Amino acid sequence: MGERSLWRRDVGYFIAGPGLLAALSVALFTFSPWPVPIPSQAATLQPTVVAVLLAAGIVGVGLSSRAGLPSAPRLGDGRAWIRIAVPTLIAGAGFGSVMLASDAATHFTSSALKALGASWINVPLPWSLPHYGAATVLVEVIYRLFPLPVLTFFFGLLLKGRGVSPVFWALAILTSSIEPTSLLALGRPDALAALLGLVVIAFAANFFEAMEMKRHGWPAPILFRLSFYGVWHCFGPYLLPRTSVLYPGLH
Repeated sequence: MGERSLWRRDVGYFIAGPGLLAALSVALFTFSPWPVPIPSQAATLQPTVVAVLLAAGIVGVGLSSRAGLPSAPRLGDGRAWIRIAVPTLIAGAGFGSVMLASDAATHFTSSALKALGASWINVPLPWSLPHYGAATVLVEVIYRLFPLPVLTFFFGLLLKGRGVSPVFWALAILTSSIEPTSLLALGRPDALAALLGLVVIAFAANFFEAMEMKRHGWPAPILFRLSFYGVWHCFGPYLLPRTSVLYPGLH
């Protein structure tokens, strides 16, 4: 299949799949907003911001195959989609469970957020499904779907195709460090060990996503984060005591 056909398929699948999911979630939030614990979350779900991020996602997936990454399989190729979905969904749920168990054991996030004056952090069901569904797509655009294909393609042009793989992995390490670095804002002197553990888990999860993107293409990290958020934000927190700031809903 030619590059033009791969480009059209990737862009078409992104628009009709993750892009549509994010757009419908934002439309729902715009006309019937649900409570969010952090004002910046509401700002992120504004139509203009989402439109810019989805446009960036279209550019990223459009350049994916030209950057040497696998294109999304045909919809009719069930075996290929199973090869992508099974490991990424299982790994996403696994990482989410490890994060939840680690936090339940150390109470790190609860203590840190209470110190910041927050009494809750997770949107409750059923609003958590569109909320974190949209967040999945937007976060992956920022962390991987835009920077990895676009910068790999750009440096590939500069290097005339030489050394593209090391460039991808260097970028993967950098982008995988964004989310773990954001956790450092929650650091406290009496909880450095717990913070380090969460940072390591977050980096490992992000780098695994980059590995799966290199192996299977751009759908893999989206599936991973959907599963990860399902455990970490949507369903897993209901297993915690209602007094935990991780327990969904205003309390």
